[in-house]
Amino acid sequence: MGDSPPDRPSDSTAPVRQHRAIIRRKLAMPEPAKDIVVRDRLSQRLQALLDRHTVVNVFATAGAGKTTAVALAVRDLDRPVAWLSLDGTEQAAGRLLVYLEAAVEGAVPGAADVASDALSSSLHIGEAAGLLAESLQGSRLIVVCDNVERIAPDETCIAVLSSFARYLPPGVNLVLVSRVDVRLDPGSTSERDRVGELVEGDLSFDAQEAAAALRNVGRDDVHPAQAVAATGGWVTGVLFEGWRHARSHELDPDSLRSYVAANIFNSLSLVERTFLLHTSLMVEVSAQGARALGQENAAQVMAGLRARHLPVTWSADGTRMTPHPVFRDFLLEALEREDARTLDAVRRRYAEVLIASGAHEEAVDELLRLGDLEAAGRLAAATLPSLVARMDFAPAARWLDALGALARTPTPEIGSVILRVAFALEQCDRGVELVDRHGYDWLPEPETPECEEAHVLACWCLWHHGRIQEARSIAQQLPPGRNRNIAQTLVALATGEEPPPFPEYSTTPSSPLDGLLMRLAFLRGRLEGLDDPGSFDPWRTILGGPWVVAALRVTGRLDAAMSMFEPRRGSSQPVWLHAVDAVDLMLDLGRGEEACASIQRGRELIASTGSKVYKNMSLLVEAKTWLRLEGDTRRADRVLAEAVANGASDYTLTRESWQLWTGLSLLFQNRDAEGYQHLTECLRSMQSGDRHLDLPTAAVYLSEAQWRLGLEDESDATADLAMVSATTHGTQHLLLTALSDVPSVAARAADTKSSRMSPWHEVLAALSGQHPIRVNVSTPRLVLEEFGEPVLTVDGNVSQPRLTKSLELLSYLLWTPHRRATREDLLGALFGGRNDAAGRSYLRQALYRLREVLPEGLSPAQDGDVFQLVGPAVAMGSAQRAVDLIAQAGRQDGEVRLQTLSRALSSAERGPYLATMSGEWVTERRVALAETFLSARIDAAKLAYRMNRYREAKGLVDIVLREDPYREQAWQLAIRLAHASGSDDGVLALYQRYIARMRDLGVPPSDEVRRLVMQLRR
Repeated sequence: MGDSPPDRPSDSTAPVRQHRAIIRRKLAMPEPAKDIVVRDRLSQRLQALLDRHTVVNVFATAGAGKTTAVALAVRDLDRPVAWLSLDGTEQAAGRLLVYLEAAVEGAVPGAADVASDALSSSLHIGEAAGLLAESLQGSRLIVVCDNVERIAPDETCIAVLSSFARYLPPGVNLVLVSRVDVRLDPGSTSERDRVGELVEGDLSFDAQEAAAALRNVGRDDVHPAQAVAATGGWVTGVLFEGWRHARSHELDPDSLRSYVAANIFNSLSLVERTFLLHTSLMVEVSAQGARALGQENAAQVMAGLRARHLPVTWSADGTRMTPHPVFRDFLLEALEREDARTLDAVRRRYAEVLIASGAHEEAVDELLRLGDLEAAGRLAAATLPSLVARMDFAPAARWLDALGALARTPTPEIGSVILRVAFALEQCDRGVELVDRHGYDWLPEPETPECEEAHVLACWCLWHHGRIQEARSIAQQLPPGRNRNIAQTLVALATGEEPPPFPEYSTTPSSPLDGLLMRLAFLRGRLEGLDDPGSFDPWRTILGGPWVVAALRVTGRLDAAMSMFEPRRGSSQPVWLHAVDAVDLMLDLGRGEEACASIQRGRELIASTGSKVYKNMSLLVEAKTWLRLEGDTRRADRVLAEAVANGASDYTLTRESWQLWTGLSLLFQNRDAEGYQHLTECLRSMQSGDRHLDLPTAAVYLSEAQWRLGLEDESDATADLAMVSATTHGTQHLLLTALSDVPSVAARAADTKSSRMSPWHEVLAALSGQHPIRVNVSTPRLVLEEFGEPVLTVDGNVSQPRLTKSLELLSYLLWTPHRRATREDLLGALFGGRNDAAGRSYLRQALYRLREVLPEGLSPAQDGDVFQLVGPAVAMGSAQRAVDLIAQAGRQDGEVRLQTLSRALSSAERGPYLATMSGEWVTERRVALAETFLSARIDAAKLAYRMNRYREAKGLVDIVLREDPYREQAWQLAIRLAHASGSDDGVLALYQRYIARMRDLGVPPSDEVRRLVMQLRR
């Protein structure tokens, strides 16, 4: 955890203390009904997961018995339990954290106010969550969050849960109960095994359990096996056996609602039905709360309902009830059909209850539903600053729009809120309208930091909107200092003028300006630290996420980039992520269709932002896509023309990009002189503006243009500039991507270098590699460990087929192109071409024994004589994974590349490929893999040598020479290492050994090695 900033007065959590009363209704652990079926197997399974994992996910459909299963399992444990039932009002990160704190403090008094005090002291919300988790040390507490699907759409809430989970001490558990999958960020790869899962299949009734459940509800007339077959074992479906599958074994939601109405709701008295409808606004209903909603006879009605079999959970003393989510959804739908006057009265009373209990944020939402803008506005004015301080931007934007805030003269606080929301949601139109309507008279006092922030954010809005001179004027009016430098750095991306010294990130709790700095840093190619998502600063990790993804991509960490992108794929914010990042990432991975789909989705999102810059960037990334995906210059030129017509030339940033892709298009069309002109101007502009991100790409294309025009010396110098820039800024991946468009640049540059150990030779080797760049962000269900003795793991459990040939067959299919092979292929490779009755029988046996241990969906599918295995996202062999890592390492540089190579090489330490098997194809693949790993070790050794890690480099070189003593690059590196250690005798001794080895082959020592020794001995 980072150092906390000094305490300072803040009222951002003022409502927190007032929330305690209403929060406590969410904290009671549900008491399962007495007639519930006790399912020992389920309790034992969940208890075992709690013993092995810190976080346990219980994800299944509504009515699957998730809550009951967890309540029963934790009830019998000798451990304290904190239960938090979510209802959707927590779709705000700060509010969720306050509720978590209230949940745990009952069992761990030391946790009281830990998070609230941290938020009041302006600590980052992620740090506050981490502090709360750490305060549970030694408590052995089980924290259960029920109905997590209610907050799943809110990325900031998931970030809070991720931070809380990541810092839970040993012996403390977090259980997430949800109708939808909710994936927390586990942090480092080593922590992924902290998460266990209880899934739909675990929760479903089997026939024996269904029989017991049906007996308990008096339905002995229902055949349990038929009920299980009809509902798939769904707990609620079995208990209310009238729900039958309509078609394709899916439940009909209309039938389910009809059943609830006919067999549960309509059987109640009018008083009881009215009570349930009017109290359905509450997640948990108490007699006191019901009376506040106008139900005067609440206690008596609840006593009557207690005696009925309803899909609700009662407290132990019978004074509080919580409707099952499915039942409550039914009640809320029915409530909306009440007459308008009655509905308005119920909702107004509910709003008064919320206000009285201190739940002001929920009250604002309720008042807005009622259309009482005046009352909602008064309450919102006091609540909005704390809402935005917690980064709950979506509800803040909804409030602002519903209240018509832009039409009213803003207070300094509300004006700052509007600009923060505009920036966070990338809606520059919102900020521009504020400035156009009200100018700047509403701004805070000039000496306050908030005043400068508001000016910079207004500058950002105007800059995006195409009003560059206005943005520049605002920047110039700011006093000298960091904030002015941020604004002027932004403006320089449009004007092309010399930017000021690049500002530093804030060392105190950050603000939107640190999020803006991340964007500027990426666009300028200042990637150091940007690709490290480890900070818990929300302005950098949550809103800055797209630029972290982008930085990981351009530095060649495609697997890490994809891992960060996947959880955000379904979101709509930030726009950059989908409009630009996703397109580039999909292009790099060769997923052309997904790249095109991302372009389309990005356009739809950009339309709501009002950003001229984003529209042009989307057009330019589309032009790049057509050029790299299909070499389609006609389409690319049409899109480039559209970008110019939209004002792309008005911004230096987009003008350079237009020149870059126009230049490549002209090269593809052999219009070399025109391409040379555009690329020359593009590179000059990038250098003068200190923009390094796309500089290697521009230099590669210009080098090609220069060579075509006969400017060979200039071409060599420009190619070297590309290499220096990529090496300096860690953008080897961008260099290789550009060289893939014009590969002759790399070949010519390598020819100019005397040593085969030059970076250009490494680049040329990476370009000529046959392995595609593949990433796999999820853990495959099927993993075959192929080094040493083969081990097959399915869903985390070791599965051993009865025939060793079955594993050989699986490994063969894992390696084949598209994971397809004909019967003839398999017989030829695995059975020596024995296409006779015995060979075909053995193949059938191998397939049968393999299918015997694989679940449905993982076994090889058969279509005639063709066998097909599932893709790498589901099934993976360790050899393929290692080769994929080596291929990805070729797009990286420095420490990152060395770590990736080390991960790949560690896979082979278990032993030879399929060590217990033989056969011609196994031998051939073993040789190919050995060659791949030897080359990777040499690459790793060269990297370690350049980083002055001589011992590590020597260890790698020694392995290479022991396995293949005829590797000239290994001898060269060994000689260099001897010289680096100060051993002249060692240099000569190694040279003598090298000569002896070459003599074995009957070849003389190479001139390159001889020159090296002579140079080192001078």
